Amino acid sequence: MRAPTIPASLSRASKRIQMQDGPNLEFFITRARVLSLYREIQRSLKGVKNPKDRQELQAWARSDFEHYRHEKNPDKIKSLISQGKHQFHALQTNLSLSSGVATPKK
Repeated sequence: MRAPTIPASLSRASKRIQMQDGPNLEFFITRARVLSLYREIQRSLKGVKNPKDRQELQAWARSDFEHYRHEKNPDKIKSLISQGKHQFHALQTNLSLSSGVATPKK
């Protein structure tokens, strides 16, 4: 006998309900990933020599994180982390080409 399938909309709703009951392990892991990305971006911007450019880039990064600060949908948050990493790597490439800042190797 086949197990019944749960529609995607209901599974997403159950995740939101779990968040209303209180934070779960997934919440804390995702939060740590977001904070790690933010710190990595801020650390890399310390290598920008021009103070005005550095402040502008720091403000831009902070505004993006602040804009989505109260996002509750775990799928949306994971998507935003992925987009943020992509933008961060593009920023690192541009910084290394324009100002000679070394990009960290992973």
